[in-house]
Amino acid sequence: MLVLDGLKSKILVFDTEGNLLRTLVETGVGTPDGVAADLPNRHIYWTNMGEHWDQPDGFIERIDFDGSNRTMIIPKGATTTPKQLELDLKNRLIYWCDREGMRVMRANMDGSAITTLVVAGHGSEDQKDERKHCVGIAIDPQLRQMYWTQKGAPNSGTGRILRAGLGLPEGQEAANRTDINFPG
Repeated sequence: MLVLDGLKSKILVFDTEGNLLRTLVETGVGTPDGVAADLPNRHIYWTNMGEHWDQPDGFIERIDFDGSNRTMIIPKGATTTPKQLELDLKNRLIYWCDREGMRVMRANMDGSAITTLVVAGHGSEDQKDERKHCVGIAIDPQLRQMYWTQKGAPNSGTGRILRAGLGLPEGQEAANRTDINFPG
């Protein structure tokens, strides 16, 4: 079991009984937030929200199961505060939510072809509106759908779950795509 320790910037490995087996990696800076395992290739991917949540200094890294080959996949500057992530192993894609960046993003699992799929807001004024913060993500590759949460202020009842296709509709951009809806 992989556990993120955001306060100490570590990824820990526990057994199914809850016993700490080892520290897989000490990230060193920022706050790790999302983690996903690529079992066939024995890789672990994680997001790091960076040190300054109002600046694009978040990033995504990968490490082998044994703790070797730590690799920067999505560099600082390409995302603001990456939160949760999902892996599409069949298509070799990473999907993640960028909270203060107010985006849903995707890239190849090697970090190439970074693509913004959804833009919920722009600029520092919109960053203050937590309803525009993209946080959690789930994908359904078979139905070609993604689901993400937009947070909302605490106890306000304004958080929501949204759905859209995994790719941008033809001729549309991330900020004005027309296929975003509320599931259910």
